[in-house]
Amino acid sequence: MIVPGNVSIRAVPSGTAGEADPGVPVPRAGRGESGPGRGEARVRRVESVVGRDSEGGWRRLAQVVMGPGSGSRTDGSEIDEARAKGIFSGSRRVVVLGCTGGAGQTTTALMLGHTLARYREDRVLAVDAGAGPHPLSGRIEEESPETLGSLLANLDNVQGYLGMRAYTSRCASGLEVLAGDTDAGAEQRLADRALFSDHRLGRTMDLLDLHYKLIVVDPAAALAARVLPYADQLVLVAPASEDGPDAVAMTYEWLDGHGCEDLRRRAVMVVNGVSRRSMGDVEQAEAVARGRCRAIVRVPWEDELAPGRSDRVEPSHLRAAGRRAYLALAGVVVAGFGAARAARTNEEELAQ
Repeated sequence: MIVPGNVSIRAVPSGTAGEADPGVPVPRAGRGESGPGRGEARVRRVESVVGRDSEGGWRRLAQVVMGPGSGSRTDGSEIDEARAKGIFSGSRRVVVLGCTGGAGQTTTALMLGHTLARYREDRVLAVDAGAGPHPLSGRIEEESPETLGSLLANLDNVQGYLGMRAYTSRCASGLEVLAGDTDAGAEQRLADRALFSDHRLGRTMDLLDLHYKLIVVDPAAALAARVLPYADQLVLVAPASEDGPDAVAMTYEWLDGHGCEDLRRRAVMVVNGVSRRSMGDVEQAEAVARGRCRAIVRVPWEDELAPGRSDRVEPSHLRAAGRRAYLALAGVVVAGFGAARAARTNEEELAQ
C-alpha cells in the first residue's frame, strides 16, 4: 500500500512482497516529503483473493491504481476495513511475538487489539502476559486492580461475563485488557510450570474463549513457546533496523525448531518503525521473510509509539498512515482465520 506523504506501507502476500509491476510507477514518499504530486497515480498492492483456492489464493496479487480526484478514501482502507469486519465462527486467538527485544511486540499487540475492537462489534481482549518494564497495560487507563496472576488463582470462581469483566479494563476503542503482573517476581512465576501449569493455561484459554471473540496475547519470553499451541494466528514483529534481517532469520529457525512450521507459514510479519532512512534494512528483512510467511505489513515510524514511551495511546493518537497500517494488519489477520481452527485443535491436544 503506497500512502502519499509518508513511508511505503504494504499488506501483501509474502511470496510477492517487493515485486513491482513494471508498467506501474510505484512512488516511495519519505517522511517530510509531500508524496505523489497532482496528476500522479498512487498504487496499492493487495491480495486479490481472501482465502485459499486451487491456485493458492494467497499468492495472487492485484495492483490497484488510483488517480487524482478518485475520492477521499483513496488509500484502499475500505478493503482492509471489510476484511477486519470479516465473519468467522467461534473464537480466535492471536499471539504477537517480537523477533528481538525492542522490536515493538507490545505496541503491536495493543494497537492491533484497539483496531480490531474499533471495527468489530465483537468483544476483543488483549492479554498482557509480559513481565517487562513497559507493560501493555501501562499504556491504557486501568479500571481493575486484577491481573493475569489473580485470574489464574481464581479460575474456579469466575462466573459469567460479568465475573470476567471484573478482571479487565475497558478502553475507549472497546478493547478490554487483562493486565499483567509487574512486581519483581512476575517473570519467574510465568516460567514456573508448577504454579502456571499447562493445564491451568489451557483452562484459562478456554475461559477466555467463552467470553471473547478475539483474544490478542502479548507473552513474556518465558511464556512464548507455551502459548504457541493455542494460537490461531501468529504476528511476528521485526524492527526496521540493521538488526531486523538476522532477527527474522533466527526467529524462523526457533519456530521451526519448536515444531511450529505450519504456524510460521501462516504468520503475518510486521516490519515496525519504517522510515525513509531505514528502507534498506526493511527490504533486507522482507527478503528473509519472503515466501516463509503469509503476508508482510509495514508500519511507519510513530513518535507516539517510540520504544520506552509509557504514555496512554490509541490509534486516534496516530497519524493517518499509522492508523491505516494497523487497519491493514487487522484485515490480514482476520482474513487468515479460515483454516486455522483445525490446526489449533490438534496442537492444543499435544500441549495438554
